[in-house]
Amino acid sequence: MKRFHCGLMAALVSATVLLAPGTSQAIFEDDQARKAILAERARIDRLNADFSARLSEISARLERLESTARGQLSLQNQIEAMRQELAKLRGMLEEQTNELSTTQRQLRDKGDEFETRMRRFEPVAVEIDGRSQKVDPAERRSFEAALAAFGAKDFRAAQMAFQVFMLNHPSSPYAPSALYWLGSSQFAQKDYKGAAETLNAVAQRFPDNPRAPEALLNLAYTQIELNDRRTARRTLEGLVEKYPEAQVATTARERLQTLPATTPAAGR
Repeated sequence: MKRFHCGLMAALVSATVLLAPGTSQAIFEDDQARKAILAERARIDRLNADFSARLSEISARLERLESTARGQLSLQNQIEAMRQELAKLRGMLEEQTNELSTTQRQLRDKGDEFETRMRRFEPVAVEIDGRSQKVDPAERRSFEAALAAFGAKDFRAAQMAFQVFMLNHPSSPYAPSALYWLGSSQFAQKDYKGAAETLNAVAQRFPDNPRAPEALLNLAYTQIELNDRRTARRTLEGLVEKYPEAQVATTARERLQTLPATTPAAGR
């Protein structure tokens, strides 16, 4: 039995010795395969990591590009909106400019019309009795209309026109002439008393006016018509004394030569 046991052990040892070279080879190859697999996995992991990093970078870049594109699109939309608003404003400006031009033209026309009307009321320089004076156009027209009536020998109309003129323009530069022609209109209608009062007013109110000596001469004629020759003589003498250089002074001197000094006054 002991001998059998020992033999069995020897056989197992021999068998082990015979099997050992093939088994070791197999174990070595398996280990190498595992290492290769691990290395491949590591390489794949590195590739995956690299790809993931690149993918993340690309994703980030793409996001930035998309964000920029969205910003540019928004900016483009804003620019387009601003262009539309600008076009609208230009249209409004053009319309307002046209309206302003029309308004300015209307105002200019109205201004010209107003100036034309105002010129009718602005004082104008005229020569009155040899003196340059400024009078209102309406005042001038009123005086000239009255004088035209006198020139047409419509003495009644002239008298009324000069009376109205003096009521409306008592301080007018035309006043001395207006009173003179008013007195002349009364004289022409044989209203000698009225004429005497008017002509005397010319001499008393405007002694320095060229019409004053003329008024005195006509006043003397009026007094003669009233048969007041003594007063008429005194009037003529006063004219010659006060206005010796006046043109009518010569006429007054001539009339004095034909006017008796001793003629009694009317009513005496």
